[in-house]
Amino acid sequence: MKGRVKALVLIVLVLTLASCPDMALWNTIVSIVHPVYAGGYSRNSSGVDVAGYWKNGIWNGLPPLDATKDSQVWSIVVSGSDIYAAGYSINSSNVAVAGYWKNNAWRGLTPLDASKDSYATSLVVSGSDVYAAGYSINSSGVRVAGYWKNLIWNGLTPLDATKDSIAGVLAISGNDVYAGGESVNSSGMWVPGYWKNLFWNGLTPLDATQISWVNSLIVYGSEVYAGGRSANSSGIWVPGYWRNGAWNGLTPLDATKTAAVYSLVVSGSDIYAGGNSTNSSNVTVAGYWKNGTWNGLTPLDATKDSWPGSLVVSGSDIYAAGFSTNSSGVEVAGYWKNGAWNGLAVLDTAQGSCVYTNSLFVQ
Repeated sequence: MKGRVKALVLIVLVLTLASCPDMALWNTIVSIVHPVYAGGYSRNSSGVDVAGYWKNGIWNGLPPLDATKDSQVWSIVVSGSDIYAAGYSINSSNVAVAGYWKNNAWRGLTPLDASKDSYATSLVVSGSDVYAAGYSINSSGVRVAGYWKNLIWNGLTPLDATKDSIAGVLAISGNDVYAGGESVNSSGMWVPGYWKNLFWNGLTPLDATQISWVNSLIVYGSEVYAGGRSANSSGIWVPGYWRNGAWNGLTPLDATKTAAVYSLVVSGSDIYAGGNSTNSSNVTVAGYWKNGTWNGLTPLDATKDSWPGSLVVSGSDIYAAGFSTNSSGVEVAGYWKNGAWNGLAVLDTAQGSCVYTNSLFVQ
């Protein structure tokens, strides 16, 4: 799948342009009572990723900075009658520009260096304020984690200012701003954690010599949940989440294969963790854990990969959006509602499409 920043990617993702996140930036679903929005991209016949969103299954393309270059939606929020979709658009100078579309109109976010890439990975609307988390590359080529509040940049203190940091997900609780992600320490290791009001809170990995990512962040009352993955001493990604700093590992399909959490939902006493797990046949299987129990989601082709980046629980309904690869090897955007697959219309059925992490919204 074509370029997307991979999480080095709530506080929902992110880091080298890859594909539908390994983490990683997004969705619409429809029910009779609740409209559903799914943000992401659909690749056109020219092989260009076109940013947009599906509302009740209907595609809405968003205007890019340059129609010959890629653009993608990585997060979507509906507030009242307004639709916000955050992500990036590549300009005519081949620079990725962070921004968001409000009701289809583009709003660019000021980067640290206009000649370097920047990305908006997560969006939150709180009252009249619009927050967009992500990162911006400075003039030294270092990725700097931060968030824009009403278009104004707020840098987040890294572990080492000479090393990369990423804010992949964002959560607002009262007057507190939480941003989840990773920061590289002086030893060159990516450390998982979150910033609360600009201050860093590191999370303990399974093995300090291995990489861990935070892909999702939730503040639920006085508790902070951060979902993601942590590599064990064998270098195998283990899915799980940190609850108030304590790690809770989740059982994968095969303990010798990689698995990850990309989206968390806390509903009453239930904890849902959406993600994927690689089976013994080396196929990545979409699914979710409910209170630690795995629920696999039926793919288009059981021999091909599928991925659910966004999870929403609405009443008794469970929605999981992402992509499933068909028998032709094409990644198809869609969502599962209570386990049943719903494919979404795309610009070209021979090209890939995806719904990203943080990009599913059910009204």
